[in-house]
Amino acid sequence: MTHVLPALSDIVIKTERLVMRPLAVADAQAFATAASDPRIGDVMDHIPTPCPAELVSAWAADAPDGITAGTDYSLVITDKAQNTLLGAANLGRMVALGVSGRQFELSYWLAPSHWGNGLATECATGLRDWAFETLKAGGLRAACAMTNKASTRVLEKTGFHFINTTAFDASGKLPARLRTNFRMDKPRWEALTQHSHLSTAS
Repeated sequence: MTHVLPALSDIVIKTERLVMRPLAVADAQAFATAASDPRIGDVMDHIPTPCPAELVSAWAADAPDGITAGTDYSLVITDKAQNTLLGAANLGRMVALGVSGRQFELSYWLAPSHWGNGLATECATGLRDWAFETLKAGGLRAACAMTNKASTRVLEKTGFHFINTTAFDASGKLPARLRTNFRMDKPRWEALTQHSHLSTAS
């Protein structure tokens, strides 16, 4: 049976405090303002500092194509209560690995004013569950700078396991930074969610 992927207009990922939805051109200025903090550029190689709204508009214009193809989901993270933009998330770089199914790379960033209150873990967990439940992903990958201990803790709390450390340079700036790579396959996610459900029931 062929799995039907969600349409652009149907994509809304809700957690306790967050709503994640597709990036739109109307988000460009708020996205650019939040992403222009140098601390975002330090952890997200593809985001320049400052981040021009015109660049974000171009990303937003391309976003529907990736969603329609089922290969790249560019999302914004908003506050559920106030509908303000807090950051962005992505399930992208999709590869098909035969019997293992479709694999996505999970990434996210939050404006520094929202660091340290559990939102990153909430975002990563919601994105993880949506990938497995709705996209029927066979596995997920994630990575962060080796020096980014906060993101390492988030990925570990979300259930990812360490694979290796590699040199990575997307910006052309040398020396290349060391990146810690993580992975989660579907059986591991199923075991985690089953344990969570059993703990809640007890």
